[in-house]
Amino acid sequence: MQRRAAIYARYSTTLQSERSIEDQVELCRRYLTSEGYREVRTFEDRAKTSETLIGRVGFANLLEAASAGEIDALVVECVDRISRDAGDLHTVHKLLSYAGVEIISASEGVQSELQIGLRGFVGTVFLKDLREKVHRGMSGNIAKGLSAGGKAYGYSPIAGKPGELQVKAHEAEVICQIYKAYAEGASPRDIAHDLNARGELPPRRTKWNASTLSGNGKRGYGILRNSLYAGILVWDRVKMVRNPTTGKRVSREKPVKDWKIAEVPHLRIVEEELWDAVQRRLATQSAAKRSGKSTRNPVRPFSGLIKCGCCGGGMSIHDRNGNTIRIRCSTAKESGSCNNNGKVRLDKIESALLTELRKELSEPTYIDEFIRTYNEESRKLNAADKPDRKKLERAVAEANKLLSRRIELFEMGILEGVEGEAKLTEAKQRVSVVTDVLASFDEKEKALEFNPATASRYVTALDEMISSMQAHDGNPNPKARDAVRGLISEIVVSPTEKDGVPVEVKGRLSALVSNRSKKLGGLVVAEEGLEPPTRGL
Repeated sequence: MQRRAAIYARYSTTLQSERSIEDQVELCRRYLTSEGYREVRTFEDRAKTSETLIGRVGFANLLEAASAGEIDALVVECVDRISRDAGDLHTVHKLLSYAGVEIISASEGVQSELQIGLRGFVGTVFLKDLREKVHRGMSGNIAKGLSAGGKAYGYSPIAGKPGELQVKAHEAEVICQIYKAYAEGASPRDIAHDLNARGELPPRRTKWNASTLSGNGKRGYGILRNSLYAGILVWDRVKMVRNPTTGKRVSREKPVKDWKIAEVPHLRIVEEELWDAVQRRLATQSAAKRSGKSTRNPVRPFSGLIKCGCCGGGMSIHDRNGNTIRIRCSTAKESGSCNNNGKVRLDKIESALLTELRKELSEPTYIDEFIRTYNEESRKLNAADKPDRKKLERAVAEANKLLSRRIELFEMGILEGVEGEAKLTEAKQRVSVVTDVLASFDEKEKALEFNPATASRYVTALDEMISSMQAHDGNPNPKARDAVRGLISEIVVSPTEKDGVPVEVKGRLSALVSNRSKKLGGLVVAEEGLEPPTRGL
């Protein structure tokens, strides 16, 4: 009776030719013909590693067929097509032996238990040696200031020069905008929302999110932590190991002393001062989080700054009705150890303080300072180099070429399904972005020197800042919020008096408040003025 045989073929990575499967199968068929076996089934796994059996559907189906008694022999080009892991190869040999199936190498014939053991040992050594050689080669690249692989947002490879990177102008501009916004107090979430609203393409997928920016502090991942933007190339932060239970590769952090570091000043995107400012804020946020303190941005303009005039404790929300919010002393509410039981309108306090601030900042002294700063920035902008139009034109041409190519691949069926549509959409978005950048190039005028309209611009900007601080959505502009909060150390609210609620402002804002005779409010609400602030703070 002619013996039944199955053929199994596998190749490791997408970098290998898919033709490898057909070549292996053809070699095995020649062996079966010469030895008189009858081919009953063929199994295959494409782009699957030899380090684990997990996730290899073709091989799992083969084992099921063997267990069901459908085959008498398994033929492979070489035993390492089954596995290069000694433990896995031994397990497979035991399972197939139990099922009465012999393992045959098309180049070496029937494999004995000794041969299987030797092949497993050689395969394990091969994998270890291969990893070490690849790692050594990548380390050499890092020492030369070359990339060891992977794509970093803001850079692109130089054609014909393996490992060499160049800065991508538009993405570099986006990176600088991200750093400036974060340094000025914006949260990663707010920045991500802004980037998505502008249609900026993220490094991966289709949308920016906070984690893309903040990343992982220990590993230096994330836009805000990528030292390459500061001209420092860091590699080998983690070691990849394969979980023997799941077959998945997982990363483990390596000691800092084992990291590979090289200076690449030609790849710097973020200036040192801005880089340092961002890293300081990240460190502060991390320390606050470790200590259990909230790192969230204030919900209201003066959240956390309002104190009880009797006990010095904080004041919290008592109740709210639409946009009307009343606050009271937290100590009186929680423990009853403070006698200040009054409820004060928070929205009225905010309105009174911001109205007074707007009035003071409208004085000629501040307008003059604005004009001086405006003109100084104008001169800097005028002196700066203009963007390279040719580079923008090349970017548009490359984006259109990419879109045309992906449309062609989509029509041919090579790009298909959800992934194909996503790649096509990404190419369309890239064309739109670079086209808009080029279109705006000619529309940008040099920064204007001061003219009579500049004063009105200042007033408009001031009004916009105050309006942002009074936004009912509880999400004021972060720059405006932090600028105003930087002027105030605390706001002390005392118990209600017959003619209003005494409110004392402490901090640099006190120097801006000229009305030193009014109290806030009617009986329990804030209305128009400020109690005299503490001097010299």
